[in-house]
Amino acid sequence: MKPPIESVNLKTIMKLTILGSGTIVPDGSRNSSGYFVELPDARIMLDCGAGTLHALARYQLPWEQMTHLFVSHFHADHIGELASLLFAFSYGTKTTRSKPFTIIGPHGLQGVLDALETAFGGKLLKTKFPLNMRMLGPDEALQLGNESELSVCKTLHTAESLAVRIDANNHSLCYTGDTAYSEALVDFFNGADALISECSFREPRDYVRHLSVSEAARLAARANVSTLILTHFYFDVDEEHLEAEVQKEYSGNIIVGRDGYSLELK
Repeated sequence: MKPPIESVNLKTIMKLTILGSGTIVPDGSRNSSGYFVELPDARIMLDCGAGTLHALARYQLPWEQMTHLFVSHFHADHIGELASLLFAFSYGTKTTRSKPFTIIGPHGLQGVLDALETAFGGKLLKTKFPLNMRMLGPDEALQLGNESELSVCKTLHTAESLAVRIDANNHSLCYTGDTAYSEALVDFFNGADALISECSFREPRDYVRHLSVSEAARLAARANVSTLILTHFYFDVDEEHLEAEVQKEYSGNIIVGRDGYSLELK
């Protein structure tokens, strides 16, 4: 059995840090989508939108020890710094990286990486460390380490978009990615300790595949998750008012996400 990654507190099963709680809209306080999850046997980044790479350093996270990146879908606010992250591993670490790095995402990921490789002169994927890619279809799963597993579910957003669930030692952390409301996600997120949920709009919009405040609340309530972490806002957030709106449908713990927020599951 492999030993735990060195700097993880063994009493902490999962530690989440929000790198970006915003959208594609430029915002001085919210980067585009990105989250960093520390596990006893893995470190995984969920999406890598604009601003998230430097946020790893700003919040003093052990990014050089990252083992995986999960890509929910291919919109710019979720993969905008994918190339920068790979270049940082190749040229920006204090020590030469030798450990493997695995990029996980929907089918179509290979095409995205090939296009980036062409755009950056054929140097992006020529790393000095093993670079692996794993494309997952709906309802597939992948072991991150001896103690943790990642599984995915189709979302109603783009043709490829996926939600993700990470389970480790009887704890679970879920992330919607971008999505409209779906009963399939209710089942997929059932009983999670924490759900990172997009909350794009104050009111439902029939013509876009995103969650409104009430839909995010209903999803968390029906899935019986313990903590709901709201992110990905296209509106100016009034935390007190937003919490009050969510409490109309959801009685669990509510966190209005912000860049730099950290949560530990023990």
